Amino acid sequence: MHVWIMISAKRASLDVGKLIRDSLNLDAIEVLGLYDVVVRADVESLNDLWENHISLINSLPLVGGCTTYLSLYERTRKIYRRPSAFILIKAAQSEHIEIQDKIFNIEEVQKVDIVLGAYDMIAEVTTNSISSLFKVVRKVMNVSSNILKTVTMVTFPEE
Repeated sequence: MHVWIMISAKRASLDVGKLIRDSLNLDAIEVLGLYDVVVRADVESLNDLWENHISLINSLPLVGGCTTYLSLYERTRKIYRRPSAFILIKAAQSEHIEIQDKIFNIEEVQKVDIVLGAYDMIAEVTTNSISSLFKVVRKVMNVSSNILKTVTMVTFPEE
């Protein structure tokens, strides 16, 4: 089962992602936006999610909390490099799979999952610049009139 763990720091800190990577050996990506860090994980069960991810992340001193999105239906290309943004998408109750297909057809979209949670989909986007990221976000928003809201979280470049 694929999960997205969105992490909020207790205070403004760029050290949360590094702490998660170093302490827990998880793929933690720092972002600017609604959350501070995104962790993608594959888990065997909800118990595995809790014991090996959520409880461990929450025990770290800089972590304020976690919001978890379970992936119901994913579309993925082979990802060769770190995403430049994650786009959280809220859509009307119909057409989720059709919207997902249209978003996945955008060249810069590497992955788009239909998820359970406050948002309906999460897309990983790879671009070369902020201006091209803006264009991709506009493309995502324009695929359907049933997209109600998007939140874009820009990632920090790799060090």
